Amino acid sequence: MKGLVKFDHGPVNMEVREMPVPAPGSGEVRVEIRAAGICGTDIHIYKDEYPYDPPVIMGHEFSGVVDGASGTDAYRPGDRVTGIPTTVVCGVCRYCAAGQHSLCDSRKSIGSGVHGVFTKYVVLPDWAVRRIPDHVDLAIGALSEPLCCCVKAVSIRAPVTAGDVAVVTGPGPIGMLTTQVAKAEGAYVILTGTSEDVERLELGARWADETVNIEETDLLELVRERTGGYGADLVYECSGSAAATRSAIDLVRKQGTIMQIGLHGGPFEVDFFPAELKEIEIKTSFAGSLDAWDRTMALLDQRKIELEPIVSDVVPLTEWEHAFRRLLDKEGMKILFEPVD
Repeated sequence: MKGLVKFDHGPVNMEVREMPVPAPGSGEVRVEIRAAGICGTDIHIYKDEYPYDPPVIMGHEFSGVVDGASGTDAYRPGDRVTGIPTTVVCGVCRYCAAGQHSLCDSRKSIGSGVHGVFTKYVVLPDWAVRRIPDHVDLAIGALSEPLCCCVKAVSIRAPVTAGDVAVVTGPGPIGMLTTQVAKAEGAYVILTGTSEDVERLELGARWADETVNIEETDLLELVRERTGGYGADLVYECSGSAAATRSAIDLVRKQGTIMQIGLHGGPFEVDFFPAELKEIEIKTSFAGSLDAWDRTMALLDQRKIELEPIVSDVVPLTEWEHAFRRLLDKEGMKILFEPVD
């Protein structure tokens, strides 16, 4: 089978290689990939800004059908599934016991620590597999994983209350999904971006109460107008931009919450003094969790979230260079790969 391999450390160092078809071990399921999404984490790996163990097949957002299993009857061939990326954990630490596998010190995830889904087949433990609701298009189901990350951040780590004003910075796929989850939880959502994001903001208007180009509108003034001068109850930072993280301190109200969802990829300076004076709660969220996965599949089953409008392109894996370049240039939204023979 052909797989997109990060073969060495350093920027890029990727190519499509012929790779062996994996065989499931006891308690494992083999999935035939139908679609795999490019995540912001994959962009960071491309740029050598995120830890990985080369040579490794990249990719962790996927949908597919069960091809076979060993030592488990939890899934049968033909089942439409997606899966949890964190597949190698110790299983006994306090985080594993709480279903927070992404925090396990022994954690390895598909696409960075072990072979991922930019290929034809992937093997996962049966506990990491999840069925895709029947009404969700199989390819679109690949967005279940980024949705799970947003569900964890918005519904579990920094939950909103109906009537809260929430600012979402960054109208990429994570920003779009965060907007939808926050709306489902009852928030009034203001989605923000720059002049480079005009088309994305137009799409985001499908779900947000307001969209704002911060280069044309004074966002701080607008937020104060919407909140009686207090500031946003929550700011969900989804861009991974240092400037957006800094601005969140100004946008959020006293004793409000900043949830950092986007990964920065490197250090940056921030003036923490204003945050201290405002008694702001600053949180981060990384990857998903078992409870977030359960809630994610429930939201999809209940038709509370739209995934299809976020997919801009479905391309063969051999076009990976063009696909990555487009995302680096902020062209398109979520690009999915189809495996190639």
